[in-house]
Amino acid sequence: MVAEDLNTNVSAADAMAFAAPTELTATLVDRVNIDLKWKDNATDEAGYFVEYSPNLDDQFDIITALPPNATTYRHPHLMPKTRFRYRVIPYFGKASNIAEVTTGKQGPQQNPAPDITNAAPHSAANEIKKSVRSTLTAAGAVPTGLKATLIPPAGIKLEWKDNARDEDGYLVEIKNGKNSDFKVSAFLDSGTTSLISYGYPLETTFYFRVRPFFYGKPSNLAEKTTE
Repeated sequence: MVAEDLNTNVSAADAMAFAAPTELTATLVDRVNIDLKWKDNATDEAGYFVEYSPNLDDQFDIITALPPNATTYRHPHLMPKTRFRYRVIPYFGKASNIAEVTTGKQGPQQNPAPDITNAAPHSAANEIKKSVRSTLTAAGAVPTGLKATLIPPAGIKLEWKDNARDEDGYLVEIKNGKNSDFKVSAFLDSGTTSLISYGYPLETTFYFRVRPFFYGKPSNLAEKTTE
């Protein structure tokens, strides 16, 4: 009986934490701007993806990623006399520690040293990973040991330990000021443990974190035609 009660409580907690948004509406505020509004029902979302269907079918593209508790978005400067179909989908998962790195001064981009190009080690085969899809285990699925290494002057390698077993993928999030907000900068495959990228602005301090995530259930669909 105790086990049944525990399972019931966990299921209820997960249902609240991972609830789908509802009551999505699309309103034409002028000829080429559409305002979206929805009800935020989740208690543990990492954020929301706003999506639209270019061909008015079941295929959707992401317009933007919004922070948790978001309930509105304006889709601006649209083509006139065009019908748009939308949905909003929450995503879930806990973020890693924050890694900081400052880019260098002007100069030729260096190639990464051999020890930098080596991939971050994967978890041992017998190591138990945790599910990101349960409120009981999500904290244990958080990636650990994130570090950022500069490849002078404007390249950065991120590497971390993957502790999740059932994520849909990884999000790399970035900000370039302590008081700014993190924004999604890259989507990576599940099980990824490193990323090398180039072309960052010079002499700038960046903050990174990575997040194993899974897609929640989408909202209802909303459609609107521009004038």
